[in-house]
Amino acid sequence: MARNKEPIDLSTLRYALYARKSTEDEGSQMRSIKDQIDECKKLAKRENLNVVIILEESKSAKKPDNRPVFSQLLNDIESNKYDAILCWHPDRLSRNMLESGKIIDMLDTGVIRDLRFNSHQFSNDANGKMLLGMLFVFSKQYSEDLSEKVRRGIDHNFEEGKSSGFPKWGYNRDAVSGFYRPDDNFEYINQGWEMRLSGSSMEEILQYWRDNNVHRMTKLNRKSLVSRRVDVYKSTATRIFQDPFYYGILEQAEQEVDLRTIYNFNPMIDESIYESVQALGYNRSRTKPQETRGGVFYPFRGMVFCGVCNSTTPMRVGKNKSGSGTYFLSYRCDNKLCTRKVKSVRAKYIMDDLYETLDKLKFTENEYSQYSKHIENYTDESLVEIRTLLRSRKALKTNKENQRKEMSLKLANLGKKSLAYADVNEYLENLQNEIIDLQAEILTLEAKMADPAKIMLSKNEFLNLANSAADKMRAGAAVEKDMLARILLLNLTINNEMVPSYQWREPFADLLKAKSISLGAKSGT
Repeated sequence: MARNKEPIDLSTLRYALYARKSTEDEGSQMRSIKDQIDECKKLAKRENLNVVIILEESKSAKKPDNRPVFSQLLNDIESNKYDAILCWHPDRLSRNMLESGKIIDMLDTGVIRDLRFNSHQFSNDANGKMLLGMLFVFSKQYSEDLSEKVRRGIDHNFEEGKSSGFPKWGYNRDAVSGFYRPDDNFEYINQGWEMRLSGSSMEEILQYWRDNNVHRMTKLNRKSLVSRRVDVYKSTATRIFQDPFYYGILEQAEQEVDLRTIYNFNPMIDESIYESVQALGYNRSRTKPQETRGGVFYPFRGMVFCGVCNSTTPMRVGKNKSGSGTYFLSYRCDNKLCTRKVKSVRAKYIMDDLYETLDKLKFTENEYSQYSKHIENYTDESLVEIRTLLRSRKALKTNKENQRKEMSLKLANLGKKSLAYADVNEYLENLQNEIIDLQAEILTLEAKMADPAKIMLSKNEFLNLANSAADKMRAGAAVEKDMLARILLLNLTINNEMVPSYQWREPFADLLKAKSISLGAKSGT
């Protein structure tokens, strides 16, 4: 229902001063947030406007529902907390038609009782709203035109072997040409690849880099006068050892270019080293359920960590014998420095707590809507990860196929009576199974690249997974429990009191936060 549209005494209105600046406004002609606030304060003083709150935001207005401060402002106006908005320019309020239309509708219905701009005169009548709508359209056109120009520039630079964003570790961009050149960290990052190839752990490589003061100084943006120190962390190292850039393939968005064919690029490694490191990383981190020689499957292998010593090595899974002579599944911390009261933890403590936790995991269509938005926003980033993973898996498959050729020749030279024959044959069979698994994974990744929608679960799949997880976990066999846990969880830790804490996978981690599900101290999100 429209509110009263009789003449308004502006001095009685409660104005919210809204100032916004985002990375799309890097041009020197765009006012800073401080400048916007100062100019608006001067206007408020001249026109005797009652500013009751100042709101600041550093987000783009190009897409709707991207600015929490702005969204809360509109909600507060609808709930009669504020009456009007004071802003430097209409394009600070919106550069998309959805939110532009909402603002004009709130003016039509009297929910927003007035708008004041430092740069434009606004009258709350038909002509004023028509001009406001035109300014919103111009703002949208400016934003889209700027994006197209930036995108064309980025694409052109990429074709020439120049990328956007921070330079790769071990390299800097030449100030004149924009091409990648080795920097002071080059030899240290190169040595990290050699260490990884020889079997060194990520922690050992990170320590080597720290000992040699591997870091770089980076400005937050091109106009910043202050640089900050950036060190290498485990997540950074993981990306380094998955990046084909280091042998010459530069990837960006949905494109790739071979730098070796464009200019005298100096690769840090050759492709064979890259393939070998992918194989080593894959063998270390495989999460596919494995069976022991005796055919006994142990669930959650590599997922359970000690919460007392916080070791990066997973607890060892196996069977222990009780005093009564029966066997039970357990997880044991083998860290000699660990101060656990009891080194082994019965799987029962983990399973029972997980059943209870999953009982609370009840999602509705509202959570599915949030999940869909999460996936849509994640798609571009996800495609980059999929492409990187696809390249890694192809390199790994090539490496495994080379191993298979080598082992086949070795097996052919061994007689069946040889003591080594059975071991080599078994190793060859395992290699063949891994190659088959890799080919299946490659086909799946290629399908996702062709159709990004395949990344997202359907509504029924999502709700069925979330709402029946507890029942499936209780009723499932060991391998089913394991597969379900790996869909929902990254890992879990267990403390001295035998209480697990969970590290959830995305998007479940974000959804649990948004839903504010109370999982007590056990929620590791």
